[in-house]
Amino acid sequence: MTTIALHALGCRLNEAELEQTARVLEKKGHRIVRLEDQPEIILFNTCSVTTEAMRKSRQTARKLCANTPKCLVIMGCALDLMPPGENFFAQDASHEESPKLLLIRGKDKPRAGELVAKFIEDNADLFEPTPSRPNYRSHTRAFIKIEDGCNNRCSYCSVRLARGPERSETTQSILSNIHAYSTRGIQEIILTGVQLGAWKENERRLPDLLRIILRETDIPRIRLSSIEPWHMRESLWSMWCDEPRLCPHFHIPVQSGSHDVLAAMRRRTPIPAYLNLLRDLRAHIPDVRISTDLIVGFPGETEAHWQETLQFLDDAQLDDAHLFRFSARPGTEAHDMPGQIPPEIKKQRWNEAEERIQKHAAKRLKTFVGKTYPVLWESSHAKSQDPTQTIGGYSPNYLRFERAFPNPTEMRGQITTETFYL
Repeated sequence: MTTIALHALGCRLNEAELEQTARVLEKKGHRIVRLEDQPEIILFNTCSVTTEAMRKSRQTARKLCANTPKCLVIMGCALDLMPPGENFFAQDASHEESPKLLLIRGKDKPRAGELVAKFIEDNADLFEPTPSRPNYRSHTRAFIKIEDGCNNRCSYCSVRLARGPERSETTQSILSNIHAYSTRGIQEIILTGVQLGAWKENERRLPDLLRIILRETDIPRIRLSSIEPWHMRESLWSMWCDEPRLCPHFHIPVQSGSHDVLAAMRRRTPIPAYLNLLRDLRAHIPDVRISTDLIVGFPGETEAHWQETLQFLDDAQLDDAHLFRFSARPGTEAHDMPGQIPPEIKKQRWNEAEERIQKHAAKRLKTFVGKTYPVLWESSHAKSQDPTQTIGGYSPNYLRFERAFPNPTEMRGQITTETFYL
């Protein structure tokens, strides 16, 4: 039995892929542990969505090596998009590898568990037998990969270059994964994919899949990860109106509030349609919360365009937003666009957007005060005065709760009814 730790950067899809790999390795008798437990192998799923993400992937790989594992397994978008002649440790490929490196590239990623198991078998002398102990695994939520790849051509995005065209997992495979997690006490699943709403199997689409999951599993909570606005049709979101197992929280990327910038980005949903979608969700789904992604400083973004984005934030009044300063990714159309925005203007606009978002988020939070929600308790909160006695958790609409319990570890994975206060 070999001890293995998992580490992911970036999107929830990366976490889902590590979960899938870990399940294969568990079935072969290997043990999943924490990074701090000095694992013999570390599985690292990287990210390349921005230049900063690529830099952080390299930095994290070096830090993980400092944990002195016997093998570091690297996979993911940063590996697949790394320029020839570079690696995670230097600008040349002559770096003497210690620990051993196992690189799993895109086409082999679905077989990552088998490849790691084969590596362990072929290098048995590296690994010492370890006592059989329970695996360290989450008992609260699990990420379920249902789709990979993207057929869109957003001008700024390198994800499609790394992950290829859209392809969907089968209904049977998805149900099998959910049942496996259910038997281990998982209370919530998050369906993930690059283009989550593009899932299909013959004539089935995402609403059909959700109906099958609701009918054939007893998982208490089903949550969607990021989904594009053009996939949020009424046939999908109307399912949330009267189904309590579907979590009323949506992350719907908008990327800009300017019509001209959206056109340059090759985004498919105009701002009026996005705002209409928000109105529909809030009118029909009780206590729904909505977050988004927003890129600041896209090439050619004028001050007038930027003011349109700030006006959009005022109109949308979102519950949260992930802000990104535009990062030119090699191989994308936006990399060579004229009108690149200076870093100081990007920083200024980021600050303006963050202030606007936080103002509206705080206002939105007040509308939930005094309401009661079922809370899934997950982990201690390091910022609390006494994290050993405090545990954090989330409501279905992703409100954060914290509470002290005599023995908080016993509450992990439990659901209790709580009243929300600021």
